[in-house]
Amino acid sequence: MIDGYNALQSWISRLRELGDSPKEIAADIAPELRKELEANVAAARSPDGTTWKPTLAGHKPLQGARRSLGVAAVGTTVIAALHGIHARHHGGRVRGKVSRPILPGAKLPAQIVELVTRVALQRFQRIVRGA
Repeated sequence: MIDGYNALQSWISRLRELGDSPKEIAADIAPELRKELEANVAAARSPDGTTWKPTLAGHKPLQGARRSLGVAAVGTTVIAALHGIHARHHGGRVRGKVSRPILPGAKLPAQIVELVTRVALQRFQRIVRGA
């Protein structure tokens, strides 16, 4: 009975450690989201997996967009932003009106939801296991 009680108390202690975990989870998600968005840019595709239209010369567009991408955790929120010409391309506000989305919209694509879930579960498991 004592061993069961001690095990339960140990679990309770670990669960109390969840207090700051949303901030920690956001901090864990930010670099993973950046990698995902950079991989999309390198593959010339939108966050939902849609392939971008090639340039008029037939090349992959926006290959320098990674330099314009910022991803950071601010408290419990992960913010991804673009600056410069790539922000205009993202919204199709350029000559030719070709939109090449780089950032996910309000409805997150499945692969981004899976990324967030995976990272959050990894953090939760580390806390519960006491690692």
